[in-house]
Amino acid sequence: MKRLLHFILCLLFLVPVYTLQAQQQEIKVTKLAPNVWVHTSYSTYQGALVPSHGLVVATKEGAVLVDTGWGNEPTEQLLAWVKTNLKQPVKVCLPTHWHDDKIGGMKAVQQQGIPVVTSALTAILATENGKGTPDVTFATDTTFTIGGQQFEVYFPGGGHTADNVVVYLPQQKILFGGCLVKDLQTTTLGNIADADLKSWPFAIRNLQQRYPKAKTVVPSHGPWGDKALLSHTLELLQKQ
Repeated sequence: MKRLLHFILCLLFLVPVYTLQAQQQEIKVTKLAPNVWVHTSYSTYQGALVPSHGLVVATKEGAVLVDTGWGNEPTEQLLAWVKTNLKQPVKVCLPTHWHDDKIGGMKAVQQQGIPVVTSALTAILATENGKGTPDVTFATDTTFTIGGQQFEVYFPGGGHTADNVVVYLPQQKILFGGCLVKDLQTTTLGNIADADLKSWPFAIRNLQQRYPKAKTVVPSHGPWGDKALLSHTLELLQKQ
């Protein structure tokens, strides 16, 4: 009887813990600027819960996703958020490189008939690494407009990965740097298993030269800020 009572008490204490973990991993969407939101999903890396950011951009013709959620379930939550809150279809999803935090929800996106568009190199690396196959590819830097909103996709050079691209919204002066850019709080470069450490500093300098008017810089992990994130990333690279 005492053992049974002890077991029940243990369960009662465990339930709030598991609930908290589930709540922590719910996707979050944060307003960044008119018609622009940051979507944040989570995964465990080296024992810690790590956030990963992407963008949701509303246009007159529909929404655009920059990066999927970190996996299919968070991406389904994100698509549901768009449907409920923006009440418009998602026109396209644009992952910025082939890792799971950027493209891990591709299946969920494609199941809803939404085209996934990546660079040609990202498509190759995604397929080779079993992440799935994007629907459309572009070979070089590209600029496109949907519903009056302009998107500039730029490959500054290898860095966090060989294929990492950034997305710039000129109307809002928002630069989504993805995993190429580190937040001001971090003291490391994070996961560098697939990094090109030799090219990474040049890629950051290319961003500094190309987007001097950027007001907001959004990294994949950690708080967003201004162009100081680019300088901070360079400082981290110089310590390697």
